[in-house]
Amino acid sequence: MPQPQFSEWNIALGASERQIKTAAVRALNKTARWMRTHIARQAAQSLNVRVGAIRKELILLRAKGSNPYAGVAIGKTAGVIKASELGSPRQNKRGTRVGKRQYDGAFISTMPSGHRGVFRRKRKSRLPIREVQLVTTGRIASVMEALADKQAMSRFETLFEHELKYAMKAA
Repeated sequence: MPQPQFSEWNIALGASERQIKTAAVRALNKTARWMRTHIARQAAQSLNVRVGAIRKELILLRAKGSNPYAGVAIGKTAGVIKASELGSPRQNKRGTRVGKRQYDGAFISTMPSGHRGVFRRKRKSRLPIREVQLVTTGRIASVMEALADKQAMSRFETLFEHELKYAMKAA
């Protein structure tokens, strides 16, 4: 998100620099929360998964008075959602069904650690197996870019006006 120009706003609006910084930080944090919600909604809709599965992969970076920067980032461990997290898996003749998704040749198994998941064999032999996963990084990144361009800035401007009015009323 672009950095706000504090010096221009305090001249035009007659507010103190402290009020402007406080309003800007609050507006930046609210904009970041708004972005996280919209990124999760749009990515989940396009991937046909629950919003909670995408939302937990997003990190909210909050602004402070000393660091007026807020944003949304993709976590280090993000990028894949295990098939077992998409719903309750059910095994059938063709493979395994999780929610509305069918994974042919997959099976449900419990690992020695106690983890229960949906797996596929790499080859015809019994081992090795790997867990079925849904890759999400590309979709989340494209949604983030689309939102960051115009919508986030217009949302910030609206919220900043509201927060500045509130700060000036409270003083």
